[in-house]
Amino acid sequence: MWFWRKRTKKKRLTSVGVSLTGVSANWEAVKTDRGRAREALHRLEDHRMLYDVYESEIADQVVTSAERLRSYLSEQIPECETIELRSGLREIQAAVRQFLTGMSSNRARRNWNPFCNALRRLRRRVGTAVVEIAQTFDIPVDGDLARIVEAGRRADQ
Repeated sequence: MWFWRKRTKKKRLTSVGVSLTGVSANWEAVKTDRGRAREALHRLEDHRMLYDVYESEIADQVVTSAERLRSYLSEQIPECETIELRSGLREIQAAVRQFLTGMSSNRARRNWNPFCNALRRLRRRVGTAVVEIAQTFDIPVDGDLARIVEAGRRADQ
């Protein structure tokens, strides 16, 4: 039923007015951290570098995608209200930063083994963070993103 759903938005009172005809109140919808977490996981699913087969990846495109993801996370982290979401997104951001540091030279991008190893570490760390975020905010992870969730679960064991 609709009233059992978990809320992704809450309402905040913005102003109250009193006049001769009555009292009025203005509310605005504010996104909750559960909504932010759902949006972040949806955004992660848009980055195929996290789950596509290694042979189909092109290093320069992966680096560009990682830079866009890091930029997105930099915008989202200050908006978080709970430490659980903030720390999960920071963990993903740190994994992306570590990957980009390893791929900073063109030589690293041209060598297949270091590229695959760095990408494997990125996927494992992001998968672990996704598991924590999904469990904390009770968000089902399915589709393409579920592939790295399994890698994250194996890394925890």
